[in-house]
Amino acid sequence: MEKNAVIFDFDGTLADSMPFLEKIGVQIMMKYFDVSRGDATQRYRTTAGLPYEQQIKMNFPDNPKNEEAIEDFERLKIERIFEQELFSDSESTVRGLLKLGMGVFVSSSTFQTTIEQYFRRKGILDLFKEIIGYRPGFEKGADHFNHIQSTHQVQFKDMVFIGDSLKDHERSLGFCDFIGITRMFGEQDFRKVGHTGHMVANLSEIMDILKKKT
Repeated sequence: MEKNAVIFDFDGTLADSMPFLEKIGVQIMMKYFDVSRGDATQRYRTTAGLPYEQQIKMNFPDNPKNEEAIEDFERLKIERIFEQELFSDSESTVRGLLKLGMGVFVSSSTFQTTIEQYFRRKGILDLFKEIIGYRPGFEKGADHFNHIQSTHQVQFKDMVFIGDSLKDHERSLGFCDFIGITRMFGEQDFRKVGHTGHMVANLSEIMDILKKKT
């Protein structure tokens, strides 16, 4: 697969943060909406990859407790997100892609300032060509891909998006190739939603898939 730009999801792809985020996300749903742990877990996972604001509004439309629940989640997230570690092969994989001459980006449903601070604390912020985070009206998927195309002059066919959620795959459709990483979701889960391309268990495996487009 020959590409010029590699775009990584953040939570669950570069950072081992999804167990933490799922834990607090499920707790918030149970606390504010009186649902069981099993129900909350299913609701969280079926919308994982979206901003939590959207997860709540999709699962509990027009509920008067939505805004309070979202604020509570974001407060708990920012308190401990910086404690979450990178996956062991994240940095080495990014550095390997840079050696190949590829542009490396991050596209996430987490706020941009949070991701930048996270990577700054890890000492690797300067490895990325751009960190692109969430803000209302500008989110992972079409908005971010269009931004990379227009700002960095990278055509969609020369991009690949790497993510761990079914929503990540969904957001890539019609724009660029996708590589799924099997963590929260397994190979069969990705196949069921129509992904026919590459999948990996570890980020380092993408080094055997990607080549710099000449």
